[in-house]
Amino acid sequence: MIRLTEAECIELKRIKDMLHTNPELSLNEYNTTEIIKRKLTELGIELIPFGLPTGVVGRVKGKNSSVCIALRSDIDALSHTERADVSPISGVPGIMHGCGHDFHTTCLLGAAILLSKEQPPCDVLLVFQHAEEIMEGARQLVAKGLFDYPIVRMYGMHNRPEIDTGLVVIHKGPLMAAKDNFEIVIKGIGGHSSMPHKCEDVIVAAAGVISAINTIVSRNIDPYEAAVVSLCSIHGGTPENLPIDTVKLTGSIRSYDEQVRNTILTRIKLIVESVAKGYGCTGEFTVIESGPAVINSEAMYARARNAAALAMGEEAITDCRPCMASEDFAIYSQYTETFFYWLGVGSEENRFPWHNDRFHTDDTALKYGAELLYASVLV
Repeated sequence: MIRLTEAECIELKRIKDMLHTNPELSLNEYNTTEIIKRKLTELGIELIPFGLPTGVVGRVKGKNSSVCIALRSDIDALSHTERADVSPISGVPGIMHGCGHDFHTTCLLGAAILLSKEQPPCDVLLVFQHAEEIMEGARQLVAKGLFDYPIVRMYGMHNRPEIDTGLVVIHKGPLMAAKDNFEIVIKGIGGHSSMPHKCEDVIVAAAGVISAINTIVSRNIDPYEAAVVSLCSIHGGTPENLPIDTVKLTGSIRSYDEQVRNTILTRIKLIVESVAKGYGCTGEFTVIESGPAVINSEAMYARARNAAALAMGEEAITDCRPCMASEDFAIYSQYTETFFYWLGVGSEENRFPWHNDRFHTDDTALKYGAELLYASVLV
């Protein structure tokens, strides 16, 4: 396989720095979109219009156009203020690339450079996906007809600071969890704190709901299964002598197994409605955002391992335990065979996790990411 030149690696670092200093939130990745379009056009790669204001899909024509392989990166940033002690850092107050999507975008542009140098065995779609952080981008592309193209395989990649630079995780089976974000609304009757008997106290009801929900994983889920239920916020309250009539809670569920997921959803709904009723209140449970688990199949595992060996060498291949974070790349697996890599970008001095305000990537790994994605087309 062909490799990136030193000059091309320098160019990729320049692009990555430009993206990093100009981060954009989900559905607002306008400048990022234009940077990607300019580079793909410069490489002579066709841009496929999907009628979306942000995000880019390019097509590299291959020897066989009856099938295609898709390579995907995400492009959006986070609502955080960056405090990393390395340069450059975000130039936009309150927004940073705290999950490394600028790194992923640059790696896919590197793969585009390599693919533009010779005709690949089949058509290749380069999917620069918007709005991953809010779990909308993949669904929007699917709805706009991404899979009208004959995609037989799709590869994605995410940096992993817990893994040393120069290594790549090739994992079979569940890798990242399904996610269900939810909202709970409890309604009662407010009043005066001196007359609690005239109130239906939603604060007390919410406390009962919270306590009960926190028993689900320990009492309703097989200990050998992985699951997390987190209540992340509670909204409600007035000055100390005025009980209120509404409380809202938000939280998330993480799981790998569909039966486990359904058990948790069923139990939360029952608890919210029944416990609230026991306190004279009403409770409503609503799932507001969902995404499936990232699961690497055995067939795709073999292909990905071959690609990693070709791009980085057998000695670079490693494995580790999955994590309970989520990725909307999993949505694509409902339509085609998929594989998701974790690429090492860390060292002993750099282990800040995703979404930390000091998170940063070791950009010497850009070359590895680009050549890994390129090799995925060849195997």
